[in-house]
Amino acid sequence: MLLAPRLRDKFPFYYGWIVVAASSTVVFARMAPNITTLSVLIFPMSEQFGWSRTLISGSVSSGAIASLVFSPVVGWSIDRFGARPVLVISVLCLGLAMISLAWATLPITFYIAYSVGRVVFHTSAPIGSSTVASRWFIKKRGRAIGVIFLVGAIGGIVFTMLASLIVESYGLKTTWIVIGLLVLIVAVAPPLLLVAERPEDIGLNPDGEIPRFGDSEELIDSADSEPLTSAPNDESWSLGEAVHTGTFWIMVVMGFTMYFVHTSIGVHMGAYFRDVGLGPTSTALAISLSWIVSAIGSVGWGVVTDRVPIRYAYSLMFLIQAGSTLYLMMVGDTVGIFLAAALFGVVSSASNVIPSVMYANYFGRSSLGRIRGVGEVGVLLGQATGPITAGILFGLQGNYDSIFTLFVLIAVICSMVILLAKPTVKKQLALGS
Repeated sequence: MLLAPRLRDKFPFYYGWIVVAASSTVVFARMAPNITTLSVLIFPMSEQFGWSRTLISGSVSSGAIASLVFSPVVGWSIDRFGARPVLVISVLCLGLAMISLAWATLPITFYIAYSVGRVVFHTSAPIGSSTVASRWFIKKRGRAIGVIFLVGAIGGIVFTMLASLIVESYGLKTTWIVIGLLVLIVAVAPPLLLVAERPEDIGLNPDGEIPRFGDSEELIDSADSEPLTSAPNDESWSLGEAVHTGTFWIMVVMGFTMYFVHTSIGVHMGAYFRDVGLGPTSTALAISLSWIVSAIGSVGWGVVTDRVPIRYAYSLMFLIQAGSTLYLMMVGDTVGIFLAAALFGVVSSASNVIPSVMYANYFGRSSLGRIRGVGEVGVLLGQATGPITAGILFGLQGNYDSIFTLFVLIAVICSMVILLAKPTVKKQLALGS
């Protein structure tokens, strides 16, 4: 039974933060099938089943391909049925999929179960949680979404450590069961009981404000003459209207290039650290540091997106991505490697927060699920193709120099292109049609 109407006035702060906290549990749980969790289990799986590492890691690509199909469907479902049921059903599927991996002794059964988890990881968890947060917050939207991905980064640390600790003592079967049970225990009840779709559904307003007659529809930054956020009656776009704007397609392409670079580095970062002389323990610590920085950075980027035009924040992220990749090519000592891992964490947090805020700020709240569902296709294509491209080039040349140089060039170009993604006003669009 939904408790939101009963609890809305029981807290000394705006109930929207309870909605954010409840949604955050789903983003925490989505990290169960995260790449770093799988990386911890690749060796024991290979030993137990005799599977190659290529076969096991291929499950990540299969999950990305499945997500390409389901992302628009998930977005449509969020707008049609609400984020709350989508989040609850997703967590149930995720928990059961993780538990079923305990009995997945054939590659096909492993691929099916793991792909289900990756679909939740890529689509329903991040899109659903950020959509509901965007509907509850406008002025503080960036901070709200930042908190959600802060909890998600903590989930990445928890599930990776949990897998590494349990598998050594109790084996693979117990590891998957514990991971699945943790997903169900942590993330089913909060969205089921505490999430309301919109503040208006329980008699509240976005940000907890009382609307004043005559308020403008947009909050304008006079220095830049573009909307930073929208007021409670913000103008919303349909999917059909959004896809007819150049800004939408710039954002789709930027999502592709951002994750083409970022996922490639993430997948190959551990191996690269070993190549430059870092030991296995230090490599694990460096990757853990990137998660910690990502957690803290999520809130930091949330504050930034609330204070500056979002396209400037996006441009800054690309510049950091270019600089960190260039630095990664030159790094040679342990301190430098840890700094490179920390910079990777900064980009990780930005890649989660900034696009989520940008879609909501530019296209409003009503059809945000559909718009995000289609826009996420660019991200998924980048995640699916980037690591493979990097692996092929490494196989041909025996090093990462060429692919890292390409990544730097891509990021620099994107830092300029994203500045063209200005908000489009419906009236302007109508006059031009």
